[in-house]
Amino acid sequence: MMKRNAHMVAFLIVTTVVPSAGWFLPLTATAQNQNEISQKFIVSSNKIAGGDVLLLQITGTHPNSPLSNMQLYFNKTAYQVYPHPLKSDGSYFALVGIPYYTKPGPKTLTLKFSGPTGDQSSQITFDVVGGKHRTDVLKVDSKRVDPNQKNRTRANREHQEVKHIYASGNTRRLWEGPFQLPVENEISSSFGNRRIFNGKLKNYHNGLDFRSPKGTPVYATNSGIVRVAKNLFYSGNAVIIDHGTEIFTIYAHLSKIKAVAGQRIEKGQLIGLTGATGRVSGPHLHWGVKVNGIAVNPLQFVEVMEGLVGWHEK
Repeated sequence: MMKRNAHMVAFLIVTTVVPSAGWFLPLTATAQNQNEISQKFIVSSNKIAGGDVLLLQITGTHPNSPLSNMQLYFNKTAYQVYPHPLKSDGSYFALVGIPYYTKPGPKTLTLKFSGPTGDQSSQITFDVVGGKHRTDVLKVDSKRVDPNQKNRTRANREHQEVKHIYASGNTRRLWEGPFQLPVENEISSSFGNRRIFNGKLKNYHNGLDFRSPKGTPVYATNSGIVRVAKNLFYSGNAVIIDHGTEIFTIYAHLSKIKAVAGQRIEKGQLIGLTGATGRVSGPHLHWGVKVNGIAVNPLQFVEVMEGLVGWHEK
């Protein structure tokens, strides 16, 4: 069985009140009478590393005066807010991928919305902390480290194609319940590790590597639509699944692809077999997760999503 370094997910709850008189109280306020509408803003953690995903849950909206036009902002970037997957009473959630190179320190989320008294906004603060990562020293085919002009052109074209796919994902929620792991093999390289290929520092590891013998079945971690199912210069034979709500999963270096672009995939469905295609030092599965187009730590993402679908108001 695969060994996991589980990330404990603690949920920080702050409460705000939207009174009917037309003003907005701080997040620490509590409701005082029946004319006030109390919201809870629940964040997955008040301390988070670059490359992690932050979950915001919003509950307590009055059924007769629901919030609308919600938009979340972080670092001048807008993020969508979605209906909660388990609650149909006006609760919502949003996911914010924190870029790997985000400078440590205090950060602020700004939530803008329309309430019973007009347009409102509220701020939620958290801290980005530095992470500790190993260095992976790898020996691979030299043409995958110093590609010729033809291969550079191909790699750049594929990069732009995939980037466009991440930017044009399905806004509907296609996933159901918790995300699962694609294989049950041991993790050989963690998210965030520095990667040195043939003596050259190239980048950080934007996913997880599972030490998997060639031909190991690979399963979809949740339901969605296949957007890529083909050979890519660096990723080799790869499958990319759009799960909706700006979540994508990536499965790379496959020996065989068992899915086609445009196909509807269910959680646990076979999508390929592990291999050693693309820029690799041996057979394994690279599994990546993108949220809002940002590469995030897959293990931490799985834990956060378990918190979302397993969460209920007490």
